[in-house]
Amino acid sequence: MDPFVLLGLSRRPLLSDDEIGSAYRKLAGESHPDQSGGDAGRFRELGEAAAILHDPARRLRQLSGSSSGSLLPPEAAQLFPRIATILQQADNLIEKQVATSNPLAKALLLAPLKNLSADLDSTLNQLQEWRILLDQELAEIDVRWPEHDPNPISLLADSYAYANRWESQLRERRLAMESLSG
Repeated sequence: MDPFVLLGLSRRPLLSDDEIGSAYRKLAGESHPDQSGGDAGRFRELGEAAAILHDPARRLRQLSGSSSGSLLPPEAAQLFPRIATILQQADNLIEKQVATSNPLAKALLLAPLKNLSADLDSTLNQLQEWRILLDQELAEIDVRWPEHDPNPISLLADSYAYANRWESQLRERRLAMESLSG
């Protein structure tokens, strides 16, 4: 299944959410299983195609024909130690906070939770700055499209995948920490 063809969109790196959403809504409305003549299988395919095209990493992998890369992109390699440390510290503090029933012990964990929360927010800001750079690189590739070197596209796809995954993990830990600190 080619998501670009399925949704009737041009094969290029940069597509707006509006373009994807509009194409999806038009075709999904026609294929919705509740409509007469609707096709549940095609409706699912359209949903999956829209999900692929909404995610820059998956969209770029579709364009390059590659799966995830085996090497860590340089920017991700620089961020990885900090992110891994914060995630591990967050998991440890969350576990301690949940396991502690003594109010004094819980109160003593609030300061480390607050400090870690500040580190986490700072790292999320770094990830957002990196995302801005990735978006700029994506726009540059789109301007030159269809002329392209597949290696930078694969590397950009991997970079988006790491940025998305890490942002999700950090936001999840921040939410868990906020719920514990009251």
